[in-house]
Amino acid sequence: MVKMLTPHVPYDPTETVQSYATRLSMLHTGQPAGRLLADCGLKPSRFAAGHTEDIATFAAAVGEDPKALLAGTVRALSRHNVFRGEDYSRTGLASRVRQFCPHCLQEDGPPEEWRHRLGWCFGSIVICLKHASTLVEVSQEGTENIQDAVDQAGGRELAEMSAVSVNVGRHVTWLHARLGMAQAAGWLEGQSIEQVLNASEHLGMVLDHGQDIRPGKLTRLERSAALETGFRIYEQGHDAVYAALSDIRRKALASAVQAGPFAMYGMLYDWIDRRSQLIAPGQIRTILREHILDHDAYMQGERLLGEVVTERRLHSVKSLALTLKVDRRRMSRLMQKLGLVPEGATDAESGRLVFPVKDVEQLVTDYEDAIPLAKVPEYIGGTQNQTQALYGAGILPAIIPADAPGAVRGVIFARRVLDDLLAKIDALPMVNDEQRKLSLSVGEACQRHGGTTDELIAAVLSGKITGLRARPDPRLDAIRVLVTDVLGYRQKATGDRDSP
Repeated sequence: MVKMLTPHVPYDPTETVQSYATRLSMLHTGQPAGRLLADCGLKPSRFAAGHTEDIATFAAAVGEDPKALLAGTVRALSRHNVFRGEDYSRTGLASRVRQFCPHCLQEDGPPEEWRHRLGWCFGSIVICLKHASTLVEVSQEGTENIQDAVDQAGGRELAEMSAVSVNVGRHVTWLHARLGMAQAAGWLEGQSIEQVLNASEHLGMVLDHGQDIRPGKLTRLERSAALETGFRIYEQGHDAVYAALSDIRRKALASAVQAGPFAMYGMLYDWIDRRSQLIAPGQIRTILREHILDHDAYMQGERLLGEVVTERRLHSVKSLALTLKVDRRRMSRLMQKLGLVPEGATDAESGRLVFPVKDVEQLVTDYEDAIPLAKVPEYIGGTQNQTQALYGAGILPAIIPADAPGAVRGVIFARRVLDDLLAKIDALPMVNDEQRKLSLSVGEACQRHGGTTDELIAAVLSGKITGLRARPDPRLDAIRVLVTDVLGYRQKATGDRDSP
């Protein structure tokens, strides 16, 4: 059983457990923490790595609650660190001393009373909340105790001279409230500290400095300012972050048709896509992925930010052209005719446009069971010339029209359009015996009394001429029209043209 140390020195919950061990060792042995830990039967390396059983043994020796000491312990694993159950990268959080506030140390008293604060362990937090000044940086590797860090900085007085007064920022206040275990509701509480800080920093860097920014080119204060920019947005939740991503996208300089998400979102996308494999980025990944899918055309089965796209949301001119097996420029012209692409848009302009699937899904559905022009006469029961006439007049609109006047190659029709025509024919009344003697087929009426197939069919469909059906099956060649109706229609049409 480990004997309890006396006199008892209470643990300061704002400091690291290594800092506490150093203070106790300086008091009882006059030496750094290693001596006291050895006296307690502990290996300094295991204690520094934050092994739970070693912390518990130390707590019993010094008369402290092991839970309190574990709350101030950074557990070092092979690839990352763990603090209060949350995973951290080694750059994001480390128990070694990498920065400190000389003003706080002055208030602590003599060097043996100096405390290494938990708030100084976070690499992206470079401001002291209490004194509103910058923390003095030593080295990325850090030192084992605060005294060595101060010596490396040239002494506390010199370090104090290098500290600069700054605005604290909401992100610093939030971090210290979280470290103090303040109860708070909101979506930030469901994310780890590193997730919030990383997301805020990368969001802010792109907002403040653009898509091409390289983090290594920024100073500590510039990165801190970017972190504050991003945090003020990020703390507001999903909608605010989504709006910020829209702002980032609008400011993107990339204009090429093939410009991908990296060109649009810069290093924010790069970080989430490639540089956050060890520590999950958190909610920002979900929001960015949704934003990309809402603005770029991804097909089902493609991978985006580590997940398979389960359904297509958008089509581009290019993706529609590939789906419908049509030349992209021809597809662009078709979309212009449909009013989905501005008239006269260049290839580059149309190539950047996207269309909700629901707005073009009918086009895709029509294509999947389309009927080519050569097979339409058989389908509707008309001649090739009649079909061409109906197509030319727009009575039978094509899914993909001809790419040149008179051209028919590649012209296809939606089955539903042809079925609609046949349904209208099916709605015509059957001809009786008396009417049969007084009526003609469409072809006969045109030959004997003039006019064209498309004019006569249009008149029948619009009700200007009474149409009859010669047999039960609805076919174009089953349509009959009364001679008197045709003559009256032709006379009226001729009179209208001749009138001044």
